[in-house]
Amino acid sequence: MLRLLAIIIIIWRCCCPTSVLAVEVNDSEHWPKNDPSVLDVISMLGSKGAFNGVKLLDNRFRIDYAVDEVTLIFFRKFGSSPVILIRPDGSKLYAPTIKDEEGDWFDDKTYDMIRLIKPMVGPWQVVGKLEDHNKIMVMSDIQLSAEPLPPILFQGETITINASLTNAGRPIEYKSFSDVVSLDVTFTSTNNSEYENFGADSAKVASFADDGKEFDQYPKDGKFTGVYRLNLPPGEWLPSMYLDLALFNRELTMDPLILEPIPFDISIETTVVNGDFHHLKIGPKSDKINFESFVFNGKAYFPNGEIEQFSLDQESADIRVQPLMNYEDGAYKIELDAFGQDINGRDVMIRVPPVVFTADPPPPPEPTAEELAAMEAEQLAREKAEREAEEARLKALQEEKERKAMIITVSVNVGLILIGIFVFWFIKSGKKIKLGLPKLNFKKAKKELVLDDADEKSSDTDDIIDLSLPEER
Repeated sequence: MLRLLAIIIIIWRCCCPTSVLAVEVNDSEHWPKNDPSVLDVISMLGSKGAFNGVKLLDNRFRIDYAVDEVTLIFFRKFGSSPVILIRPDGSKLYAPTIKDEEGDWFDDKTYDMIRLIKPMVGPWQVVGKLEDHNKIMVMSDIQLSAEPLPPILFQGETITINASLTNAGRPIEYKSFSDVVSLDVTFTSTNNSEYENFGADSAKVASFADDGKEFDQYPKDGKFTGVYRLNLPPGEWLPSMYLDLALFNRELTMDPLILEPIPFDISIETTVVNGDFHHLKIGPKSDKINFESFVFNGKAYFPNGEIEQFSLDQESADIRVQPLMNYEDGAYKIELDAFGQDINGRDVMIRVPPVVFTADPPPPPEPTAEELAAMEAEQLAREKAEREAEEARLKALQEEKERKAMIITVSVNVGLILIGIFVFWFIKSGKKIKLGLPKLNFKKAKKELVLDDADEKSSDTDDIIDLSLPEER
């Protein structure tokens, strides 16, 4: 016979406050007298006290007339199909086909969460591959109880916070219930310009789990463990917790807190000598830690691919020094974890951001006398070669100039000789040079010039004004 593990959240829409129920009921007086195989939810709500869970018979439960809304969680075999609900009248409800006015249905790999609105009164039945030893659970007040954050928090710190879900102040004793719960913690910057995290993005710093992994001690024991990894810029942050129960979720914003910067002063003294040592130095940088209580684990990555793990486990107020072999020049990286106490005596675990530095190559060695002599001889030879090359270049230029001058001189002389030969030949041949100018008639031109002068004189005479007075009579 399949058995049912269910969580039923009853929402009463009436004037009286909701009851808080969380006490186990194991005797038979809480079963309906008319049908001992059907669980009557409302009858149990009317009983004294409260209860955590009651085993179901034949995978059936009864919903009374006073229930206005009910939420059920059915835990199934891993990977099995969603369950099927059968109403009192024989009709069925399926996950893909439920209507908005009927409710909501959320199915996962291991469970179904179903919220029914105005459910039909009477005995219901569930069909599916349910887990063994199932119970039904009636809840009215789910609360999260978590340890408070410490007053002093440091950048890079990893802290563990435990939390538990309670029903009216009592733990929920259902192993499979942890599969339904999702609880995340987010840090949001307050955007205070006085701090380094001004303008930083929000970041999820923790997720609570009850799976027995990492810092959670036991799986499905009802105690959730959240690991806060504060790999954030230091400054003022606003934490918020988000609780998701599939169909229901809650978000709680807490008071702002200050994330302190890394409380250590870390420096590197480098060397350029191969085979010598670099020195990693760690000292206190904050008065909010007890530096004497701190020990350190580290891992050094060398340029040649070597990896070295080291520990500084001597508790002391002095600066801690760790030598690191200088294998060769290049980039070195150091990862460092610190374990100690703050000024309040709280144990803290801090992951320091990686420390990266570069080692320079060693300087060249001083040359010996023989090397100096060889270098001087090489230098003299080089200077002599350069000098000879320059002399050869200048000589080549001079020769080129002389060659060009010779060519010009010869060309001019040859041209003059050719002109002289031509003139001598021309004179010797007795030929006249015809210039091709027009023949001028000087007589005709002279006659025309005389006529022009006469006309000009006649014209000049005509132009004289007679100013003499007439004779008297």
